[in-house]
Amino acid sequence: MNHLIIILDREKALSFNCCTDNTIDLVNSLRGAYTNIDMPKMLNDFVFNIEVELQNAGVLDEWFSEVAP
Repeated sequence: MNHLIIILDREKALSFNCCTDNTIDLVNSLRGAYTNIDMPKMLNDFVFNIEVELQNAGVLDEWFSEVAP
């Protein structure tokens, strides 16, 4: 399952454009590098927006777990 995910957070001028496999790797790497307490709010919000787009694409379920292919 390889969808194109496009995220644009205009308020903070962050953008991300990538396939779902690389997107999941990015999210997992960022979540692993930070705890929810020390991840900067702007980055945490941006990663959350990416996760929501992964949900919308059917890659993650409502608990942000990967859906089996």
